[in-house]
Amino acid sequence: MITAILLLGIVSASAAPAPHEKPYWLKTYSLVPYHETWSGDLTVNKFEASLPKVVAAVEKEGGVLTQPMANFAGSETEQQLSLLIPLKKAKGLLKALRKLGKLPAPSVRPQGSPIPLKEVREKLARLTKEKEEKWGALAQTPAAAEAVDEMIEHLANVEAVARTTDGEVLWNLTIKAAH
Repeated sequence: MITAILLLGIVSASAAPAPHEKPYWLKTYSLVPYHETWSGDLTVNKFEASLPKVVAAVEKEGGVLTQPMANFAGSETEQQLSLLIPLKKAKGLLKALRKLGKLPAPSVRPQGSPIPLKEVREKLARLTKEKEEKWGALAQTPAAAEAVDEMIEHLANVEAVARTTDGEVLWNLTIKAAH
C-alpha cells in the first residue's frame, strides 16, 4: 500500500509542470498607489506671492494636490503641501520650483516593489481559464472555489493599481519664508 502511494506521488510529480519561483501563487504585491515619496523644503523670499506660483507650477507639470489647500497645515511663514505627480514630470517640477526659491535635492524613498504586470496578467488569465474549464470540480470544493475567486479578485486589483500608478511620486513639500 505504501509503495503504491509513493509510486502515485512520483508519477504525479513527474506529470506536473515545472514549479515556479517560490512563492508564486501567494506572492505579495505592493499596492502602494505611488512608487516613491519625496520630501523637501522650498525657501522663498516672498512667501505669500510664491504660494500661488508653486501651485501653478505643480499643475503645469501634471501634478495635483492630495487635498484642498485649506486642509494643509500652514502659518504666516510656512505652508505644508502634499502632491502627486508622475515620476517623469517630477524633475521638471523640481527645476520650476528652484526658479521660485532655494530647494535642495529632496530626500527620496522608494515605496514598494514595482508590480510585475506580465506575471500578474498571466496568473489572472490562467486562474480565470481554469475556473471556467473546471467549474464542476470546483463546485465540489466550496472553500477552494472561494479561494480561487479571492485570488482572481486580488490579482484584478493588483493589475488595476499597476495600470493606474505607473511611476507616480508622492511629494511632501514645505514652503518656508526666508528670514
